[in-house]
Amino acid sequence: MKNLLKILLLISSLVLVSNAQTAFSKDYYKLNISKQKKYFFDFFSKRIELENKKILKERAFIESLNKNKNLDSKSSEYKKLLVLQKKYKIKKIYNYPQYLERIDIIPTSLALAQAATESGWGKSRFFKEANNIFGHWTYNKKIGMKPLRRAADKKHFIRVFSSLQDSISAYMLNLNRTGAYYEFRLKRKKMRQANKLINGMVLSSTMTKYSGIGHDYIKILKSIIRKNKLVNYDISFQDKIKKEQGKK
Repeated sequence: MKNLLKILLLISSLVLVSNAQTAFSKDYYKLNISKQKKYFFDFFSKRIELENKKILKERAFIESLNKNKNLDSKSSEYKKLLVLQKKYKIKKIYNYPQYLERIDIIPTSLALAQAATESGWGKSRFFKEANNIFGHWTYNKKIGMKPLRRAADKKHFIRVFSSLQDSISAYMLNLNRTGAYYEFRLKRKKMRQANKLINGMVLSSTMTKYSGIGHDYIKILKSIIRKNKLVNYDISFQDKIKKEQGKK
């Protein structure tokens, strides 16, 4: 019986991996370093922007409620608020300040730098086979694949995503609701309140808990952001949003 269960789990894992969309085409890996970087940033900046726009719609909904704590429990607004409460792990349904602290954008420059670092510029096994860009773990065998060099006393798996977009969405949700990234959210909130650019270079300093190498990880992120002038993506996105909001 145990062997049968192991076989079934293996099959389900293989099916999950086989159903995952192919990450990058083989042509990408034939490009020189300079062209690979350009392709990588162009490809992911668009997809990061897409997720950030979804987040801003959620944020706009919270703001539209105007701190109303007497919503009709049968109303569409209340039901939508319930969904966001669960998604962002808000304890009290009318804790609007906490919603606004958690429902906000992840600067493109930071997301790009972490995508490059965690996926080895799209060359890691987990990127290629599991659409896992940001090194997400799971303890659920049904949605994960076993790391080749996992220590005998470890039980984690590498999360398998059906698409790269799903991986980006999970990454953003992770930063927006997990306790380890409270400092990130607090610093971002202060930027928002001061009407400053939500800057990935500045916010990268809060990522010590994302990697086991701590402050060295921050140095890597800052170097990638600086050398590739990735903050320009943050500026461009902010300008685009301002123009779109100005048209309304």
